Amino acid sequence: PQAQEAEGLLINGNFETAPRKVNKTLIVGRHSLPGWTLRGHVEYVSAGPQPGGMFFAVPHGVHALRLGSHASASQNVSVRPGSLYALTFAATRTCAQDEALRIAVSPSLSAPADVAVRTLYSADTADTWAWGFRASSPVAQVTFSNPGVQEDAACGPLIDAVAIKELPTPYPTK
Repeated sequence: PQAQEAEGLLINGNFETAPRKVNKTLIVGRHSLPGWTLRGHVEYVSAGPQPGGMFFAVPHGVHALRLGSHASASQNVSVRPGSLYALTFAATRTCAQDEALRIAVSPSLSAPADVAVRTLYSADTADTWAWGFRASSPVAQVTFSNPGVQEDAACGPLIDAVAIKELPTPYPTK
C-alpha cells in the first residue's frame, strides 16, 4: 500500500473520493475506498437526514465513514522514526447508544487509545480529537476501529477529516 507524506489530510482523509464499489451505503471490497484498507461493516455516508430519522453531521465536505461492529479503516503514512506526531480527526456517534473509537498506530511507541464517542458539545456537529504518538519506523499504519459490539451491526462511530502533523521536538527547560 502507498504511504502518505506526514503533513495535512491523509490520502482521502476527508472521504470525498467515493469508493469504487458500494451496495447502497456499504462499501464492498477491502481496497475499494481510495487510500484506505477496510475490514468489516464500513459504510460511506452522506451528510444530512437519513432513513429512520437520524441526521449525520459531517464536519468537512459531504461524506464520512461509519465503522460498524468490529470494523476498521487503516492507511500507511510515511513518518520519521523518533518524531512526535498529532493525528487529528472528527468523530460523532450515529446511534442512540454508547459508541467507542479505537485509534492505533503500528509500529509506534504509543499504546492504542479508546475514546468514548458521545458528541457532548453540540448536537449538530462532530467533536474534533487529537491523539499523539511517537513513530518507531519510517512507515506507520494508522488504524481507526470500532471495538464494540452493537445490537445493530451498522451502528458505530462516524469519522471524517483525518489529518496528521509532525510536532516540534520538545526541549527541556532550564
